[in-house]
Amino acid sequence: MTETTTAHSSSAGQGFPDAIGFGFAELLVLLNLRRGPAANASAKALRLEGELDDASLLSAGASSLVARGAASVGGDRELSVDGPVAAVTHALTEADKLVQINLLTAGSVDNVLSVESPEYRILLQPRAYLSWFAMAQRPDTTPAEANFFIVRKHLEDNPDGGATIRLFQGADGKQLLVKRGGEGWIVGYGSLDAPSEPIREISGLTDDQVLDHIRLIRQD
Repeated sequence: MTETTTAHSSSAGQGFPDAIGFGFAELLVLLNLRRGPAANASAKALRLEGELDDASLLSAGASSLVARGAASVGGDRELSVDGPVAAVTHALTEADKLVQINLLTAGSVDNVLSVESPEYRILLQPRAYLSWFAMAQRPDTTPAEANFFIVRKHLEDNPDGGATIRLFQGADGKQLLVKRGGEGWIVGYGSLDAPSEPIREISGLTDDQVLDHIRLIRQD
């Protein structure tokens, strides 16, 4: 099928609602609108790469998008999205950086995926029934600052918890652990390839120092 996308805003966050919900079949359709290496990487980060070519899921996702007015069908039966949905599509299919943030408590793990393209930056968070919420990142903060804001808010609500941050495209398999330590912060580096290895922690850090570590793990 032939697909087109049109975004009405040229700056990340402008004109977005607070959040847009997508079912996983709908995300598969958006990823296929501009299929390429970036879309494939986004699909892998969303754990959807195995379903990218599933015709029945794509049909269901397209029908759902059209039924709720998130997409339209042209005269030649091409699927078209615009506005905020097109911005989400652009971010997913043109992403040059994908950063995964895991928000940890003693009994749970929540995830946030930071999707960053040259024109749009969004956050994706999974919810019930294989659905995802897409939210625009604030255009007046850097991506690293946006990542730190998420971690800081989580640890304000869960002071005994922690968070990990990793660059999804990173070849070294490293991730950054962040948690509170008294009045300051504690960070440490772990390896996804060797999870049993001890993590060397650095304590007593300020906000600015933690932000420097986040930039380092993001390879900014």
